[in-house]
Amino acid sequence: MEGATDPKMLEDRLFYKMGLLIHDRRKMMMAFGLVSCIFMGSLIAIGPDWAEGFGEDDVESVNAGRLISQRFAAGDDDGGPSFRYVVFHPTLNDTTSEWQDAVIEALSAFEDHPEATIEYSWLADDVDRDDVIAQDEDGQYAINKVTFSTDRKEAKLLLTELHDSIDLDGDFTGWMTDGIFVDWTFDDRIKKDLIKAEVVAIPLTLLILGLIFGSFLAALLPMGVGGGTLVAAVGMTIWLSNVTDVTVYATNIVSLIGIGVSIDYSLFLVNRFREELDRGHDVRTATAMSCATAGKAVFYSGITVAIGLMGMLFFTNTSLPSLGIGGTIAVTIAMIYSTIVLPAVMATLGPKINNLKIPFALDMRAKDDGVWAKIAKKVMDRPWTVLIPTLILLIGAGLPFAYAEFSLSSWKALPPDDESRQGMELIDELWPDQAANSIFIVIETDGADPLSKVNLRAQHAYMLELLNDSRVSGGIGVALPSPAMTAEEVVQFWEAPDEMMPEEQKAIRDSLRQAFVGENATMMSIQLVGAQTNVDSREMVEDIRSDRDGLLDELTGENDQLLVAGFAAYNADNLEAIADNLPRALAFILIATSLLIFMQVKSIVIPIKAIAMNILSISASFGMLVWVFQWGYGAELLNFTPQPIDSGNPVIMFCIVFGLSMDYEVLMLSRIHEEWERTGDNTLAVANGLQKTGGLITGAAAIMVVVFSAFGLSSVIILKQIGLGLALAILIDATLVRALVVPATMRLMGKWNWWAPAFMKGKKPLESSGSSENE
Repeated sequence: MEGATDPKMLEDRLFYKMGLLIHDRRKMMMAFGLVSCIFMGSLIAIGPDWAEGFGEDDVESVNAGRLISQRFAAGDDDGGPSFRYVVFHPTLNDTTSEWQDAVIEALSAFEDHPEATIEYSWLADDVDRDDVIAQDEDGQYAINKVTFSTDRKEAKLLLTELHDSIDLDGDFTGWMTDGIFVDWTFDDRIKKDLIKAEVVAIPLTLLILGLIFGSFLAALLPMGVGGGTLVAAVGMTIWLSNVTDVTVYATNIVSLIGIGVSIDYSLFLVNRFREELDRGHDVRTATAMSCATAGKAVFYSGITVAIGLMGMLFFTNTSLPSLGIGGTIAVTIAMIYSTIVLPAVMATLGPKINNLKIPFALDMRAKDDGVWAKIAKKVMDRPWTVLIPTLILLIGAGLPFAYAEFSLSSWKALPPDDESRQGMELIDELWPDQAANSIFIVIETDGADPLSKVNLRAQHAYMLELLNDSRVSGGIGVALPSPAMTAEEVVQFWEAPDEMMPEEQKAIRDSLRQAFVGENATMMSIQLVGAQTNVDSREMVEDIRSDRDGLLDELTGENDQLLVAGFAAYNADNLEAIADNLPRALAFILIATSLLIFMQVKSIVIPIKAIAMNILSISASFGMLVWVFQWGYGAELLNFTPQPIDSGNPVIMFCIVFGLSMDYEVLMLSRIHEEWERTGDNTLAVANGLQKTGGLITGAAAIMVVVFSAFGLSSVIILKQIGLGLALAILIDATLVRALVVPATMRLMGKWNWWAPAFMKGKKPLESSGSSENE
């Protein structure tokens, strides 16, 4: 067979010796794989403890939130996690016995549980009545609050147990929403989405593997490795969530990476093992050769993908490091199972690996002539004619990304028909002062009285200025109990003796004091216009922070501080953290990847060109992401609401896609370089190299596209963006870039493709690593 490597050339190499050891100790290696998979998979039983929405980040919004919890009665978390149950009836109101009986019956399972307490709407006093009752032309809405006297993890378990017990009869309608229930909904949907993705991806992946190998047994091996990797990686991720902050999306992201990468790696190993058997080698030699060539390639590939994933570790004060750690664990498990356990299984099967033939299989043998060689030669005959239109297409596809808006995803990441999302929309509409798009301005008064005349007047002027901003819909605080009050009226409101005030006014004042006055601190609640994910809300927070010195200078405390909390504030902090850490992460990924490619092909030009081409495919997928998810083309088909791109998704996608596409790049370029060394003809080397790797890489990419697309079926828009974005990026990379851009640029650069200073070249790759690390 063309380009075959003599085993004698590799006998002294580490990976060859490892292959011999695996063959001779194959039962031990398979036992290691089984026991380790069972052990890591058993960690799933611990149960996840996902980091909550505002995490433990050292950013202003989180610190302000902690300050609210510590200093203000309204922010006291001693009551435990809670959710709201919104009830509607077209004719009745909550003062009637029929209404009360229906709601009590619906919530009976929670009422009877010792760790749950319920605040029914009809028990609210006159001051708080408007906070729980709303009337419109359709009927009355009322809020009932369920609070758990336990931690969030246990509260979610209780919701899983009791969720289905709620049932309203007749014309009543109810929505469980807000607080812990929104978190539980995300957990529940993400868990179900993972199962749905696996149900879709597994049979399609098995079909592709069957067409590639022509043997059902050979096709099952990568699936087995993928399944083992999935179980082990999810177990490790769930364990990790109990020892550090891990986002709820981690299992899906880790599963996506683990399944795709492990099947890809196994594909290369199984293909090489079968080739070695076809060349007449015995099983022991075939195992050693597979490890010395494809196994070594998988090792370098794992490092390449891990480099991309480790780029997420730089993004401190975000949820990205946990995904980077989880993804790296998944890739490591996939690499170990593929290079140690899989060869042991193949050594046990021997020639039986070709049993259970599948008709109509593709011819994946490495040869010099075929469709990929013909495509490469035609492209290289007219490189400029192919390259320029392709570049225009890719750059054009990426242009929408220039108009991207970024935000953390909120409850609107749930599908429009979701119960908890509909409940949040009702609260936003009917109780605007409780709208989710609120920010909280906390002022530490450094011992000064926040209710002094000077401080009240300064805060009053400040709040009026905020309310005059078109981005603000309302606000309340000690300095503005009512929007119509003047500064003097506010001072009189707080200075008036209790005996001089009507009981209703006294109750309002006490309620305001409890909510907005804390220990050496005061607070304002500001409602913003529009969705909490919009750009205006984030910019409003940034403007408040940049202008805060003006208010602080007028207050009487010497070291007063003004902090902003709330979703929009956390969103601003998250974007700032990503922007601050992006240069370091990019530098790490690009430099480390360039060095790795140089080690493979001994060229300075090719790593730079490979990075540029990968960025082309990634940017094109980013542009399509904006076109679909932000601009809304296909929103009805995919069942989502158009909204800004989740701020972490481009980073996640870049780190994953860059690692995977550079993985394919290394595999292909190594073979092209081998052909260059063998023939000395650049054009022939590109054609032969593309032919000998094109089919296998295309098959691997097809599996990735299937796996990623299956995750794109998620009901949560965050995962939908990642899944479809990754699928599109890999598709572009495996078609337009690999088939057209690579041959065209390789032809135009000619011998300069392989240029490097003499002192950097060292030994030739053929002399140091044989010829087939890329297969």
